[in-house]
Amino acid sequence: MEHRKKVPVFIILIFHLFMDVRAVETDTTGFRLGAKIGAGTTCLTHHHLYMLGDSRVTFTMGFTGEYWFKPWLAARLSVEYTHKGGSMLNPRLFYAKDDPMLGIPEWDKTLYAANLTIHALEIPVTACFAIPLKGSAFKPFVVIGPSFGHNFHARADNYYRWEFNGTPNDLLDETSDFVTDKIEPWNISVYTGLGMEIHTKKKPVFEVGITFRLGMTYEDRFYYTLYHKYSTVSTFACIGMKF
Repeated sequence: MEHRKKVPVFIILIFHLFMDVRAVETDTTGFRLGAKIGAGTTCLTHHHLYMLGDSRVTFTMGFTGEYWFKPWLAARLSVEYTHKGGSMLNPRLFYAKDDPMLGIPEWDKTLYAANLTIHALEIPVTACFAIPLKGSAFKPFVVIGPSFGHNFHARADNYYRWEFNGTPNDLLDETSDFVTDKIEPWNISVYTGLGMEIHTKKKPVFEVGITFRLGMTYEDRFYYTLYHKYSTVSTFACIGMKF
């Protein structure tokens, strides 16, 4: 009986929230400050033509300041922490601590694959173009602009395959090496995104969206590799709130 009473109460709360959202206009201007978090995928690409290895899961979080000159136009400045890289990469890229072409023959140990993680601070400087919907609390928008990044830390997880008497074995050995000195510290990318603002009668303003970051500069600074000119591509689904 108690469970049956909770169901109508829950429906009433959802109805009030919906009415609260629908009653708000989106034609506002001025300054807002917010925060967001997101998750997605990232990979390495060679000259943007094809992917090296596999993509990997990545995360991002950061703060955003924006000023709405018009209900349909805003300028944004964000500061975001993210990590990027790739997984199951060709071991001849450069990730081995010493010679990437060399396993340990006397131990029948061969470098098999590598995962790369780059920790970066990104500063997207973007323009936001919105479509205010009169009488609705939902405002779709697009963002586009450059993003300036600093790669402050990089780690390679190297996987070695053991062989006994020339027969491959499933046993893999893993080592982690810091490769920050083999990564370019600065990079520039094109930052684009699609999203939706959700306004309520009282602050905050909620936001959901998808962002795409296309690296325009090469991430590597170590040239004795199989593919020494690669950049990163990342896609994120984000949620946030602004005040």
